[in-house]
Amino acid sequence: MTPHHAIEITLTRPATAAELHRARRTVALAANAERTRLMAVQQARSPGRALHRLRLQLDTLLPIDVLTTHYPDHRGQVRLNVTLSRATSTAIRRPQPPGVSGPKTFSASA
Repeated sequence: MTPHHAIEITLTRPATAAELHRARRTVALAANAERTRLMAVQQARSPGRALHRLRLQLDTLLPIDVLTTHYPDHRGQVRLNVTLSRATSTAIRRPQPPGVSGPKTFSASA
């Protein structure tokens, strides 16, 4: 049995009624009153895979800013899924100062 993961979706702006209607035809969503935060449940083997699948399904339908797992994983961590601009991605992947070993450490220290 594949587990289900609760995912919180933060939008860059309030979603229009038409955007929500189109998105709800793909995924069951619950919206807050301002329509800037949504909740969804995604079936996947891991939290990371659930975030990735939901991003693929909704990226063209909604102005998504950040996807996060609603509950911590077995290590107590909440997963994030953020789309970075090309400039930001390039800055993160540049050679790091001593003691910083890569993008994951860089983002954790920022």
